[in-house]
Amino acid sequence: MDIANADEVRNGRVDEGRPRLRILAPSMALDPLGGVEICTLQDSVALAGRGHHIDMLYGSDGSLRPIYESAGVGLFGPYSFALDKRRPIRTLRDFAPAAKVARDRQPDVLWLNRFEHIVWGQIVARWAGCPIVCHLHGPPMYRRLREVSRGVAHFIAVSEFIRDAYIAGGLQPERISLVYNAIPQRQYPFGTVEDQRSARRALGLPEDARLVLCYGQLSPDKGVPPLLKAWRMISSTNPKAILVLVDSMANDESSALEESVAHELRQLDPKSYKRFPMTSNVVPFLHASDVVVFPTLLKEAFGRVVIEGMAAGRPVVASRTGAVPEILSGPMARFLVEPNAPDELAAKLGSVLRWRDDEPELGEKCAHWVEQMFPFGRHVDQLEDILQRHRRRSAPRQHAG
Repeated sequence: MDIANADEVRNGRVDEGRPRLRILAPSMALDPLGGVEICTLQDSVALAGRGHHIDMLYGSDGSLRPIYESAGVGLFGPYSFALDKRRPIRTLRDFAPAAKVARDRQPDVLWLNRFEHIVWGQIVARWAGCPIVCHLHGPPMYRRLREVSRGVAHFIAVSEFIRDAYIAGGLQPERISLVYNAIPQRQYPFGTVEDQRSARRALGLPEDARLVLCYGQLSPDKGVPPLLKAWRMISSTNPKAILVLVDSMANDESSALEESVAHELRQLDPKSYKRFPMTSNVVPFLHASDVVVFPTLLKEAFGRVVIEGMAAGRPVVASRTGAVPEILSGPMARFLVEPNAPDELAAKLGSVLRWRDDEPELGEKCAHWVEQMFPFGRHVDQLEDILQRHRRRSAPRQHAG
């Protein structure tokens, strides 16, 4: 299911007894640059579907605009969110237009999705006279967390890994709630064998190949060079295996790659891989694949790719780093590999490629795991509850003009 279908994201209860919130939220871009932008989109549409009013302040326009608009989300921008420490006075002046919009919209709560924009958030929230709820999608960016986080009513951590990192940095545990990331599973439907054939025909991929999918930012930090080294080993013994690369940062197949990635790609047989540009709809690629790989070297805050792939009925081989082991736990831990270990990655991918023959029920097990462990309805319930608990209690201030 395309993420452009807002109706598919609305999920869960509409409690007529609870007040409707006016929520102000920023997004760096109205494009699917990464997991934060997609999480913000899907959560916003879900909250709007429950009757809350969302005003989104964005940094740059993009392909997600129609989705927000169809959900009734107000869009304002473009604005700057980042603090330039070399030119603090000028940066603060740059924040003024967004702060004025926030004051005029009179939100009940500012829902901040990037802690690195906390200075912007504090200034805007002060102008708007509302509390801040900060969603922690990444590791701490500042040394003095307690000082920087003054004025934040509450924090939401997307994993135990992230919650523990902020507690270690000085935040009080009672100020942080754990709300695991989740996806509207209907947007990532289970892919049957027939779905696989149809997707491959539509994408121009061979129907008889073994396909491994890697999507997102094709960068060194995301472990792409080790993956390409592993793929050289795999393709030498599996000539019909194809690595499908979908680059969330590229607008076309000729877009430049970082040199370490480009170098490893040049070592591959051109017939052993296929590269695609950014897309807002990864489902055809998920359905076309046999296996999804997430070879990141980063201490991931969560790992949306893992649950997206599993929801579609595909095993996901992923690095044992950050919060990823919280997703691939218990019986799914067998798909973890050490980061930056091409030999181990090649061996694991090679052993999983033929799962349809060796373990035909595996696809359904993966989809069921996501449904049971990371349900989207529960995720939105928890998010909504926190925003309700920490909303502005007094009447909004009236401003002239």
